[in-house]
Amino acid sequence: MDKPVIRAIFSDLDGTLIHFPIWFEKHGVSMSDADHEKHSAIVTNAQGESRRCRLLPKTTMGDGVVSDRTVELVAQLRKAGVLFFIVTGARKSTVLERLPFLPDADAVVGESGSRMYVEGKLDEEWQQRLLPVCGPIDRAMDPESRPEPLWKFCSLLKARGFNVDTRSYFGCFRVDTKGDLEAEKSLRALISTEMPAEINWAMNLAKFDFFPAGSGKQNAVAYLQQRFGLKPEECACLFDDDNDLGMAAQCGVHLLPALTSDSVREAAKNNPSWQLAKCADTGVFAIEELLESLLERAKGA
Repeated sequence: MDKPVIRAIFSDLDGTLIHFPIWFEKHGVSMSDADHEKHSAIVTNAQGESRRCRLLPKTTMGDGVVSDRTVELVAQLRKAGVLFFIVTGARKSTVLERLPFLPDADAVVGESGSRMYVEGKLDEEWQQRLLPVCGPIDRAMDPESRPEPLWKFCSLLKARGFNVDTRSYFGCFRVDTKGDLEAEKSLRALISTEMPAEINWAMNLAKFDFFPAGSGKQNAVAYLQQRFGLKPEECACLFDDDNDLGMAAQCGVHLLPALTSDSVREAAKNNPSWQLAKCADTGVFAIEELLESLLERAKGA
């Protein structure tokens, strides 16, 4: 039976398109010649292969890189008629700071699905759907003063002593339990008993992200599929972490440059059709391998 034609790719950012030394150095990959003014660096693997990379603005994760080859491969895929969508949990400021360094995309989704740009503009229909739960997506109002259910729950968590992060979030917020097992247990209990039905959550880089139940990566992908006339089996998903599993469920082809969490590792074990990069965990080299396989498939269609 012929494989379905791939018409679209949905890609996560951190650990998928963007890679960090704190992860890839454990697997024989090193970074050198980092120039923060020119936003450039060189990444070299254990075999001595090097890639020129775009060095992103520094975040709490450290120096993130996207290889020039990654950007080139995405451009070739789009030229071949494949749509490319970025779907991330990142806050507004991080998304906007990174955009100039990322591959061009047909849509960019941030804040765990709550912020959606299509062809460079906010998608008003999508944002209106979320309005009753999180309010206007770019409202200049202190989170503690926002009256919607998402922000009332945020205030509740803050009052209970949790480390709540609302900086540059408008349709999502984050809680970091910092590896404290008791704090995580208490938070999960509170989620079960006091979180409103209009709110959902997902793990992202070992942190808890909260967002409208109508949002989330899976719902955002489903919306974009409907808007662009895409069937799930025509869509490929590039991903690596817990909060990507819903997005993956919405797609027919699954490619992983790494297995970042236990839940993804278990899911991959239970889904033998998922494609793990042969050089998994090597950062830019792993994502390039997967993009090249998608490009080969697109050209053969």
